[in-house]
Amino acid sequence: MKGSNEPTLFRRKEAAAVHPAPARRHPICLAFCLMAVLAFFWNVPKVYASQPANSLAGKKLSVMGDSISTFTGQQPADYNIYYPENGEITQVEQTWWHQVLTKTGMTLCTNASSSNTNMTGNSLAMDGSAPGCSTRRVMDLRGADGSIPDVIIVYMGINDFSRSRTPGAFQAPSIRTEGEISVFSEAYEIMIQKMRVLYPNAAIYCCTLPPRCCYVEGDSGLAVNEIGVQVTAYNAQIQAVAQAYGAHVIDLFQFSGINWSNLDLFLSDGIHPNAAGATLIANCVTNALYQN
Repeated sequence: MKGSNEPTLFRRKEAAAVHPAPARRHPICLAFCLMAVLAFFWNVPKVYASQPANSLAGKKLSVMGDSISTFTGQQPADYNIYYPENGEITQVEQTWWHQVLTKTGMTLCTNASSSNTNMTGNSLAMDGSAPGCSTRRVMDLRGADGSIPDVIIVYMGINDFSRSRTPGAFQAPSIRTEGEISVFSEAYEIMIQKMRVLYPNAAIYCCTLPPRCCYVEGDSGLAVNEIGVQVTAYNAQIQAVAQAYGAHVIDLFQFSGINWSNLDLFLSDGIHPNAAGATLIANCVTNALYQN
């Protein structure tokens, strides 16, 4: 209609002289209906995308680790500490595990990480330097109030690599004898067995080990230890044991973004992450938690 202010998209046609046009809804009403339908479908993916975050919020997280996961005041009193007295992480909020708490809304049940410890060692040891396979370390995953973790993240093994412990060759679940455990795969299995008994409802996540600077460069550029083994051999055992016991694998080696070519950017000494490296680890861990 000439001189009409209606939008072109909704403009009525001229009515015929003899046969009036049928009654129509006002174009503004049609526009709002169309907008409502579009808004509904636009928001559906966003609603679904927010569900994983809600599923983690409020859950209790415990961490089993070594120096990479420590920070003063966050571990049991007799545990060994690395950060912040050493390395380049000066605030607890910069640690990878605290960043995971912030990103997911989980709360810390306990951090059972002790610096300079192996997965291998005396499984009956009861001091703060006990290995990851020890009953003491697994028991310490409980909260100070006795609370049980909903999620357990294991990030250990780099000291076993550095000290040239035998990686092992895991085949299938076996009954293991307590005592001095020198083979990495056997120690890792004992740890998982104890977790399954003590925390049957917890979701367990096992992290592979990123590359690190070490003694000699192997053919692929990855460091090898004194027995000529690369970190990938230990990662293969972590993956095998985890899968056999229904635990999830967080592949930091493949997906953290830390690799042989950028160690200087993300590791302060070729081993311990700086704040930027911790963020890469936290992002990888968080993504894996949401995917599972």
